[in-house]
Amino acid sequence: MEQLAKCKSLTATFKSDNLMLDGPHVVEFDTGENNSFHIKIEQCGIRKIILTSDENVSVYDLHAVFSRVERLLMIFDGVFIPLSSIELSESDTVEKDTLGLCNENFMKGRLSYFLSANFCNYSLDKLIEFDSILTAELFNKWQQLLDELDVVHQMYLYSLSNSGITVDVKCAFLVELAEPLIEIVKNNTNFFTSLIPGSHGTTLKNCLDALITKYGVEIFREELLNNYEQVLSSMVHSRVKIMHIKREQRGVYFDGKESVLYAAKMSLLYRRIMFEVLGIDEEVYKEKLVNCVTKWNEWNDVLKNFLHRLPR
Repeated sequence: MEQLAKCKSLTATFKSDNLMLDGPHVVEFDTGENNSFHIKIEQCGIRKIILTSDENVSVYDLHAVFSRVERLLMIFDGVFIPLSSIELSESDTVEKDTLGLCNENFMKGRLSYFLSANFCNYSLDKLIEFDSILTAELFNKWQQLLDELDVVHQMYLYSLSNSGITVDVKCAFLVELAEPLIEIVKNNTNFFTSLIPGSHGTTLKNCLDALITKYGVEIFREELLNNYEQVLSSMVHSRVKIMHIKREQRGVYFDGKESVLYAAKMSLLYRRIMFEVLGIDEEVYKEKLVNCVTKWNEWNDVLKNFLHRLPR
């Protein structure tokens, strides 16, 4: 019966006992075929995403659109705000109790990547206010980009999740994303046409270098000025480390705190590239990006100590 359930509205409420969301922020737009969905996002203390349709549609279609909205907001915020409830309503075909069961199943079926790691911080890592940039055109671009990214974006989200995976493995996965990111940039811009990521093509180190020098100058400014080649080598060694037993590991690689730092930096680089592909002007977020990077660079002297221990 739930698979046949249809309704006209989905309301998702986000809040956290430890976080008071700023506001007021409100944005509304229509999207989908023939503008079949109306999307409203409002925030002041808490956040609500409200999807409505003029006709009864599958609850799974409503939920799919909602999930895409939520993942786009995460790219702006750098973290998933905890979801406290989903409420499906306004159905001409099923009883309220059936919609209630759907609500429960959607909440129970939430993927683990929707719970962000502790090092993801809304007040620190938020780069864009959604109401300053979000339109139907941007959302449609995002939906197309999600389809193109496929499991790449899932890998990104799991690497930033509060899962049982250790932070060094998370950081290694984020470093590994340099290769598919080169492909995404190639497919959507005129850059990196000569690069061919893969086992017999452009190396991971070269992919990282291309992305950092093109999109990550602000994020990796200190590294670019201080033994940059060794920083790149350490990033690659940290990726290779999870593929070999201990006695076969080579070179300098990140320790625990350094893995947190570079997971955060690789996340910023990933988001910066998503903004570029989506056509968001750098001036919209540059100041917040610089402030965010400055705070990460000053965090517990981790960057300073890491640069100091690199071979000269």
